[in-house]
Amino acid sequence: MLIEWIEPAKERRIWEVVEHCEEEHKEYYDRFNVVLNKLKKHVPLHMVDDLNMLEDIFLQKNSSLYTAYNFGFEDALKLIKELRQLT
Repeated sequence: MLIEWIEPAKERRIWEVVEHCEEEHKEYYDRFNVVLNKLKKHVPLHMVDDLNMLEDIFLQKNSSLYTAYNFGFEDALKLIKELRQLT
């Protein structure tokens, strides 16, 4: 029963964290995008797809937050369990 409540709550929190990190690092994306657009003007047409792939990779970096949050959550549960065993 508790797991049925925890999983959706955890999922919501993960996306809140992702959104926060995206906002916090928006300046970096904006700078990256400026450079990328300059490059697109000067590279051969057949290489534009490669530049678009770079942008996709840059944007996907936040997906690692999902993994990191899950590890942190599991670590917190383990710590709570260990602390309870000490008392």
